[in-house]
This record gives sequence, structure tokens and C-alpha cells, in this order.
Amino acid sequence: MTLEHVMDHLWQSTLVVAAIALLTLGLRRTLAQTRYWIWFAASLKFLIPFAALTSIGAQFHWREALPSTPAEWTFAIEAVSQPFTVSLADIALPQAMSADGGLRFVTVIATIWGLGCATVLSVWLFRWRRVSAAVHAGAPITSGRVHDIFTRLGASSMLPLVASDTSLEPGVFGVVRPVLLWPRDIDTRLDDAQVHAILAHELAHVRRRDNLTATAHMLVEAVFWFHPLVWWIGTRLVDERERACDEEVVRLGHEPHVYAESILKTCQFYVESPLSCVPGVTGSDLKKRIERIMAHRHGTTLGTWGKSLLVSTAVMTLAAPVAIGALTVAPRPDTLELTAAGTAPSFTTATVKVNTTGAPRVMMRVTPGGIWDASNVTLESMVRLAYRLQEFQVAGGPAWIYTDRFDIQAQSEQGSAPGEFGRRMQTLLSERFNLKVHTETRELPIYALVFAASDGSRGPSLTPAAVDCVAFARDRAATAARGTPLTPVRQPGERPTCGTMTGSGRLSGGGATMEQLAATLSQYTGRIVVDRTDVSGSFDYELRFAHDPGLRGRGPGAGLPVPPEPADPANAGAVSIFTAVHEQLGLKLDAQRAPVDVLVIDSADRPTEN
Repeated sequence: MTLEHVMDHLWQSTLVVAAIALLTLGLRRTLAQTRYWIWFAASLKFLIPFAALTSIGAQFHWREALPSTPAEWTFAIEAVSQPFTVSLADIALPQAMSADGGLRFVTVIATIWGLGCATVLSVWLFRWRRVSAAVHAGAPITSGRVHDIFTRLGASSMLPLVASDTSLEPGVFGVVRPVLLWPRDIDTRLDDAQVHAILAHELAHVRRRDNLTATAHMLVEAVFWFHPLVWWIGTRLVDERERACDEEVVRLGHEPHVYAESILKTCQFYVESPLSCVPGVTGSDLKKRIERIMAHRHGTTLGTWGKSLLVSTAVMTLAAPVAIGALTVAPRPDTLELTAAGTAPSFTTATVKVNTTGAPRVMMRVTPGGIWDASNVTLESMVRLAYRLQEFQVAGGPAWIYTDRFDIQAQSEQGSAPGEFGRRMQTLLSERFNLKVHTETRELPIYALVFAASDGSRGPSLTPAAVDCVAFARDRAATAARGTPLTPVRQPGERPTCGTMTGSGRLSGGGATMEQLAATLSQYTGRIVVDRTDVSGSFDYELRFAHDPGLRGRGPGAGLPVPPEPADPANAGAVSIFTAVHEQLGLKLDAQRAPVDVLVIDSADRPTEN
């Protein structure tokens, strides 16, 4: 989980707490136990990111394609599921925060969090051992006035009653095998009716499993110790659980004034438990509790309006993120297809040599006759080429795959399909580099390529293709097979008839589909770009923009790379690529998150030269 994901989760959880605070305000006249469970749900939300719920929804596969999500829905979904829509990586950080500086910053933050978490847990462990020592030093109560009342309440089979010589108030200790800790001399201070009321209060805690839920919230407090709302939720939980037990005691028939007097006497002679997971009788705002008990102000059961409000909130909090994940799931960008050994197309011959020149120039090209020629390339760049991936879609593997350089020449069969090039590359890497990989799906930031105008109108630099590139490639392959010299496809600086030309601040292509255009834009945006235009056919385009090297990866990831051309003086004062896509192509790059297939390199071996 990245720092950006943590910030998103904290913001989303804060919104949920605010919504639940309003909900409990609307349900203030209902039973306290209803509000208690609502606050407990707010606590658990800190342990369940919305991203986990949307990922569950994204796993649903539909028999038929879902309709495109309306733009206004997309905006609302983004506002909830991605409050911090600008990735931290997209912010121009100071030099001290880049590279190693950024790693040091994250390390400092993680260290501070770890120290805070350890401090909270240490304090609670010390207090737990203090109460535990009192329990172990105590003796079971097996007879006497208190034991008789305890038995009449039917509690002797529920948990042991242990006498304590400490000043701690009566309290339930333990989660798996709870024990009721009872001050040894309290029965000399309370009469039978008051002892009965105090025992009834503690048994209400046991039946409600308040020890377990309080322990769960203590875990939330330890993990999110820095968030003030977490501690505020803890206060609300203690308040509502004590009110719920008060309501239960009075409901069982105890006189309010007797019960109130028993609480006040307990507070007079004994101290509250140091742990919220050891519920006693004196917690919460004592003055307000006594006022409610004496005034008989007890909550009512939920009516139709309250139930509707509660169900609506639960649906919005839990079901909505799952539905969002299902509705917004799109065809996964660059879905990886791992070919089975022995069935994939392959090159007829291939030579692999180590390049030790140290030259900066990298070259990859396909020459007439189906020869793939590459020099000074890394295995990582070849993996991205073979699987049509961006830089951040490749993970794992030994360090040398990113640094060692190779020269490769590979011959394809005459008349072989150009679309099988990637699968041939996969076979080559498997056979010569013993490459072993697997895929994982990760939730990553992407850009959705959509029309800027609601009517789907195109910009001036995006026009229908003038040439059928499939037929064009077939004719040139036939010409080369006959041994006829090929005429140049274009002049230097001219837009290619078919294919893509990349330059510093310039993109131009011919006969490209919207999907291919999106893949090309991915090279310059720092994220996967997914076609969401729902437009078929091929297009010619010309795009000029202010080139930002910081957004581009280490090389193109979709299709054959082309050596970049020198900077074009005509681009002086050009706009960003995002503005250029909008103004020149009539399209828009919409920030979203989506499941993205990532190729994980399990192992690879340096090849034997030939």
C-alpha cells in the first residue's frame, strides 16, 4: 500500500464518520444499543478500505457488456472512491523529495507511525497485566450473599465470580473466558437490591460481548493512533454501551433510584478500569447517565423511518462501493496472454550477444524480410515489448534484467502474420533467457480516453484514416518478397502512412485505432491510457505538445519503438499533452483507477551467446 492509498483511505473513513455522526443524531431517540452498533461499524470502516470493496465488485464478470457509465456518475464515483485524484507521483515535488529523498520521507513516516503504535500497545499491555494480576490474585466467590444473588440471576454458568482486594470497580475481564472481578468489600457498602442492579449491569456487558468489540476498537486505535476521530469514536462507544446497559437494567425491573444510587456508591469507593475492554459500571458521563436513569429517558425501538435510514446508510457504505466496482470495471488495459510452451509462434533463427559498448543509443526495428534487429537493449525492455506493457506493469526479476545490454537478430518465417510478433518474442525470451513469469491484477491509476464534447465530435487533428493499413502492410510484404526495392514510406518529419512516429513533443500516426492511440499516449502520461471512446475504425492524427520527460517511461510499451526525432522548433510554447489531446484531437484524459494486469518476473537466466 502506497502513501497515496493511505491518504485516500483516511479521507474516505473520515467521510464515513461524518455521515454516521449525522445518522446517530437522527436516531438519538432510539435505543442506545442501535447507536452503539452504528458507531462500531464506523470503527471497523477504518480497517476496511473502500478500494477493497470496489475490488470485490470488479471481480464480477458479466455475460454481456455493461453500458458505459454516464459522465456524471463517473464524476460522483471518482469523488468518493478517489478523493485524492492527483497521484502523489504527479505532483512536482522538491528535489529533496525525489528518488532517495522520497524513500527517506516514507521511511520517516513509517518509523513515526511504528513508534506511536508500539507506544499505545505498550501502555495497554501494562494496564492489561495490572488487571490480570488482580484477577489471578483474587479468589473465586462460591458462597455468601453476593454469590446467591449471582446465582439467582443465572450467571454462575456464564462466567466465574472472583473477589479482588484492589480498588478497581466491578468489571468483566477477558475475551475468550471472561471473569467478573468483584471488589471484596463492596457488599458491605451496598444492600441486596443495589448488588443485584450492579451485577445485572455487568451481565448485560457479557451478553452484549462488549469485551470483544472494545478490544476490536482498541486495535483500530493502535493502528490509527494519529487520527483524532478514532479516539472520539472510542468515547462514543463507551458512552452508548453504558447507556445500553442502563436501559437493560431498568427494563429488567430494577428501581431507577436504587440503580442510580448503586452507581454513585460504586464511584465513591472504587476507581474505573484503566482499559475500555474491561467494562465496568462507572464509564461515560456519569451526570448525564444518572439524569437519564432518574428521568426514565430511555430509547425507543426503531420505527419504519429509522429502519429505512439505517438500511440506506448501510447500503451506501457497503453495497455502493461493491456496485461501483462492478459498474466501472472496464476491459483490463493490456490484458496479458501468456502463451503455452510448444504452441506459440517462434522465430526460425535468432542470435543473442552481450553488448558491452556502453553506448547510450538503443535501437529496435523490423527490417524488410521479417528480421527483427535490436541493439543495446535490456531484457526488461524486451519483456515490455513482447507483452505490450508500460514500465510500471513489469515487476520482480533479478537486477541484471534492468541493466545488462544485448544485441539480438531474429528471423521470422516468410509470410508470417505481423500480429504474431509479440508471441514470437515471448517464445524467444522463454527459450533463450529461460524467462518465467506470472500475472497479477493490481488497482492502479489510469487515464480513460474519452471524447471531450458530449456529442462525440473530433478535433481538427484527428481524421478518418486515408489508407487501409492491413492491405498496405500486405502489399509491402509481397513487394519485399519479390525482391523489388521498397520506396520510402515517408519523408523525414512527415506523418507516417501507417504506424506511429514519436518525437520530442510530437506524436503522429496513420491508420491507428483508438485503442492504439491510447497505447501510444501511455508512453507520455506516466499511466496506462484506456480507450473508452467506444469508436471503431482507424484514424490519422497529429499531436504537438510540450514534452515532459518526467512523465515518460524508459521506452514505448505498445508496439515497436521508434528512435525519437530531434526536438521540433515549431513546438516552442506548446501546451501540455493533456491540453493538446483536448484541443487538437477533441479527446480528454480522465483520471480514474482500474484493475491493471502486472507481469511479475519470477526468474530469468543470462543467455548463452551464439
